Amino acid sequence: MKIFAVNGSPNMKKGMTHILLEDFLEGAREAGAEVETIFLQKKKINYCLGCFDCWVKNPGVCVHKDDMPELMEKARQADCIVIGTPLYVDGMTAQTKTFLDRMIPLVEPHFELVDGHYRHPPRSGRNPADIVLVSVCGFYERDNFDGLIDHMERMCRNMQSRFVGAVVRPSSYIFTLEKILGEQIKEIREAARRAGRELVEKDTLSPKVLDDVARDYLPKDLMLKGANDFWDKCIKAGKLLSA
Repeated sequence: MKIFAVNGSPNMKKGMTHILLEDFLEGAREAGAEVETIFLQKKKINYCLGCFDCWVKNPGVCVHKDDMPELMEKARQADCIVIGTPLYVDGMTAQTKTFLDRMIPLVEPHFELVDGHYRHPPRSGRNPADIVLVSVCGFYERDNFDGLIDHMERMCRNMQSRFVGAVVRPSSYIFTLEKILGEQIKEIREAARRAGRELVEKDTLSPKVLDDVARDYLPKDLMLKGANDFWDKCIKAGKLLSA
């Protein structure tokens, strides 16, 4: 399996998205996948202009001269695209959305009926890559991801891609508490690696492994107090501190 992973976090390697995404991809590598990861923050990706030149003037070619042609080719050749993004305002980051908006040259302007819905056929003629979502948020409740997951599912239907599933971690700042919650964090990260192995070995993500990644380990009120104490310290220091 050839996996193309994009990390849409502006914090790149310093963010919680990186931890979860890399554990998931490490599991995929262990199962034999070929994996390539890029940080969208490091790439020059202009906003889509909605000009449709890539459909009517130069089919498949965007007017922008930036890094997207290379990234689209990697996406086109992949068996699976893994989208890593933290939850921002109940959705994905601007970097991630801009990347996905700019994928429009990969489809034809014409419509075809698929299960009673208008869809754009892929320009290459091959089936689009499967898509997996990997996401984190600071909120305690797992249902905070529902809007983002629904968006990804709808996007995949429109692209005629298979949405394999969402590997999500609420209360993601638990990753910074390794000194006091070492065993629990080890369990979460191993579950993420198991999910990566499952993707490659079974071509699916089981509800059990996704539940294990998202499992609650601390009472809700304790997490609330800890989070607010942390932000009070940051405000007093006038900068974001390491937890």
